[in-house]
Amino acid sequence: MIDADTIEREILERLKAAKLQLRFDRVVVRLVGDVKAALADVVPQQAVAFTVVAPIKHPAKTAAALQILARDCPPGGERREVLHGNPVRLRRLTGVAPHMPKTLGFVHNPSSDPALILDLAAARLRERNGEA
Repeated sequence: MIDADTIEREILERLKAAKLQLRFDRVVVRLVGDVKAALADVVPQQAVAFTVVAPIKHPAKTAAALQILARDCPPGGERREVLHGNPVRLRRLTGVAPHMPKTLGFVHNPSSDPALILDLAAARLRERNGEA
């Protein structure tokens, strides 16, 4: 069985191949890490994937608001909001195997399509048994 970290790396490679401009600076890594840690208790068979448009103006406030948004979003739902000046898009995915990543966050440049980012991530998370 493939582990969650490997799946996450595969998703990042797919996004890179699609020429989507993701960001990985220190603020981004911390924001995504904080949200992942806070949402570690997401219900099994579900996952949360979100995008944030860079630059992140208020990272701590944005992370806290994303956590609330993720918890309030119904299973299978999607939300679009502007949180502390940053456009965000969040999907609560169902039908995800227990060994898959439970929270995926992507920070991207304004020119990248957040729907495509979430579509590619969701497709990988829902592949049969997590095997490519």
